Amino acid sequence: MTSIYTPSMVSRIQSEAPLNFEKAKLLSVEFGGTVTPKSVISKAKHLGVEYIPQTRKVASRDTGPTKAAVLAEIRQALAMPEREGDLTKAELLTIWGNLSD
Repeated sequence: MTSIYTPSMVSRIQSEAPLNFEKAKLLSVEFGGTVTPKSVISKAKHLGVEYIPQTRKVASRDTGPTKAAVLAEIRQALAMPEREGDLTKAELLTIWGNLSD
């Protein structure tokens, strides 16, 4: 199987060690857009070039209650037995009955 990476491209990737996402984007452009930044990163890892991943940002907004919390509130409001997990068919019928009242 032949590689789309030429020896000069491989040399450029190795010369940028340690690699990060920004460098991979620049190399992708330098290579004429024939490869994606993810491809450059993959090739670098395959070559044993150190890659420093981006740090993930923590969600900065409140995402609201969890599904488990909502289900617990529904069960409590309708005096249903407490338990974990999705609603059963019987519980859904109880909710439907309370909605139509």
